[in-house]
Amino acid sequence: MNLKSLIHRELGEGLTEKELAIAADVSGEAIASILSGKLPHNPGIWEKLARYFRMEVDFLRTGESAHPSTTVELTRNDHHPPAGHLRMIPFLTWRRMEQMATTKEVPGNILADAMIETTDISGTRTFAVKVPDDSMSPLFGKEEMIFVNPDLKWKPGDYVLVRHPDGHPETLLRQIKPIESQYMLHPLNRKYKHLLLRNTDKVVGKVVRLTKNL
Repeated sequence: MNLKSLIHRELGEGLTEKELAIAADVSGEAIASILSGKLPHNPGIWEKLARYFRMEVDFLRTGESAHPSTTVELTRNDHHPPAGHLRMIPFLTWRRMEQMATTKEVPGNILADAMIETTDISGTRTFAVKVPDDSMSPLFGKEEMIFVNPDLKWKPGDYVLVRHPDGHPETLLRQIKPIESQYMLHPLNRKYKHLLLRNTDKVVGKVVRLTKNL
């Protein structure tokens, strides 16, 4: 997990460095140091920032949970949570997200690497996953977390996960753009090619949030 990017996004939401430092209960020097590219050495700072961003410390530092994968039970009663509603979203590996994407039914149990605490996200099957590469930078940085809802219908301009059978990797994060009577899978990074959205492709889900806010 990119701590510097998380802080930049908080500042992009209107917080000043001083306000963020107060909210996270760390020093302004700690925030400034992280923004300059220096990660904290003090475990206490990591703990406070993890609490602020509602993540496990190990997950914030490495992008991996220190706990083994756990099976969690999903319920059907939180499609439309009220504003400010706190809920836990399963964090899945790129491979395990197939558990959510391959069926329209809500699985009774799902194997998750971690549970991410967040607010104002609806959809029983919504899950979190890490961006696998830099094809969608600068908006979606590699290793950043996105939240994906498999049940929302996409429209042109949306960012989606698409299963593209001939692609490497097979499932891609792309923006859907209309080109005449067709749709293209558009990468934001010009190093990557545009691909035609074909009948054999399957939209896995729509991105509903990047890290804390999108």
